[in-house]
Amino acid sequence: MRTLLITLMLVSGFAQAEEWWESANESGGKIVLLTSECSNKPDQKTLRRMYAAHKTGATIWGCWNYWSDQVHVIYDDGKSYTYDPELFVRKTKP
Repeated sequence: MRTLLITLMLVSGFAQAEEWWESANESGGKIVLLTSECSNKPDQKTLRRMYAAHKTGATIWGCWNYWSDQVHVIYDDGKSYTYDPELFVRKTKP
C-alpha cells in the first residue's frame, strides 16, 4: 500500500511547482528528484531533472522517471541507477 501511495505522489506531483522528493545517499548527502522537465535530453521528454549532492557540496546532475515500480536515474556522466521509491520522502516549499 505504501508503494502505491508513493507512486501516486510521484506521478501526480508534476502539476505542482513547489514539490520534490528527497532521499539520503551513501555519501552523507541527498538525492533530490525535481518535477521540472529534463531539458538537456530533448529526445527523452518523459524524464525529469534530479541531482545528487555529496556532503562536501559536490553535485551530480541527471534525469529520472518512474517505471516498473522503480525510480530510474540516468546521471549526466552516463551512469544509471535504479532506486526503491520508498526511499524518497515528498517535500514541499513551506
